[in-house]
Amino acid sequence: MYPDSLMPGDSGVVTVTIKNTGSTFVPVDQIYIKDSEGIVSSVTPYQNPIGGVGAGDTFTLELPITSNGLIGTFYPVLYIDFKNAGNYLKYPFAVIVDNKSVVTSVINRPDIFEPDTTQTVVLSIGNQRTNAIEAVEVHASGEGVTSKQTSVFLGTIAANNAKNATLSVTTSAETKEVTFDVTYRNGANWHTESLTIPLESGVSKTGAELVINNIEIKNTDSYTTIIGDVNNAGLTTAKTLVVTMEGATEAGPYPSYVVGSLDEDGLSEFEISFKDPVDNQVTLVFTYKDENGNIYTKKQIVTLSEFEDKTQSSSSSPIATILIVIVILAVLAGGFVAWKKGKIFTRK
Repeated sequence: MYPDSLMPGDSGVVTVTIKNTGSTFVPVDQIYIKDSEGIVSSVTPYQNPIGGVGAGDTFTLELPITSNGLIGTFYPVLYIDFKNAGNYLKYPFAVIVDNKSVVTSVINRPDIFEPDTTQTVVLSIGNQRTNAIEAVEVHASGEGVTSKQTSVFLGTIAANNAKNATLSVTTSAETKEVTFDVTYRNGANWHTESLTIPLESGVSKTGAELVINNIEIKNTDSYTTIIGDVNNAGLTTAKTLVVTMEGATEAGPYPSYVVGSLDEDGLSEFEISFKDPVDNQVTLVFTYKDENGNIYTKKQIVTLSEFEDKTQSSSSSPIATILIVIVILAVLAGGFVAWKKGKIFTRK
């Protein structure tokens, strides 16, 4: 039998092998399958074109059958009519018809489908049948749904086995649900099973979340530098994180700063240099990607006057120190001169 078992309404092929174990030629009139309760033969009785089977010879042919929609185990009968009137051979055989199909389960999916971003959905396709299914293919559909893959081809899935399918799905703000269609062949018969999952739109609760703090300002004659820390307080890695700025002219050694991948709970320092800020403000722009390549942006405005310029305060300290030293030396020198003249202590 191909396939080993049928689904209701399926057609199959029965391969029959007849061997003449005798020592003389056996004439054959016709070979056919007599219908049973749940199985019908889809051709008229087969007329043997060779007229019979020679001694020790083997004869093979294929006969199609079709399920009429009932479920169960049925026993159609193979008939071989010999040319001698009244002589025939009958051979009953079992045909199983059941409605077991595939089971589609969601293994991994995002809790939130952000509009116009690509999200990964992993499905498990399980074969419940007693025979292998072939040409298994999965694709996503729905209003506003697109996918990087037109479909995912899994090929053959053995009986009582499963394979995983990973799809990259992009949805729009109007998308309410995504349908995953699984098509496969049972023998020569095509079948489709669908799984529809409802969607919740919004911002992902498990993505990266950047927090910026410890801002410092340093000024030089030709440019200003902002130094700070960026922390990932989210649940996934911020990939290819790059820091740039808006509202000023690029200048100095760090007009942009590449952090790279910042893991969850990760911390990195950054520096941005510039000149000629507009209205004493600079906007820091943090751009990063998720595992699917979606681009996210976080912006933070820095008002320069709100942060102390530690470079200037630290550069003024040596000058103040020098002035203090000069004053001390002057006082000591004056005291020494006064002592020499005996105005302070009487010399012995």
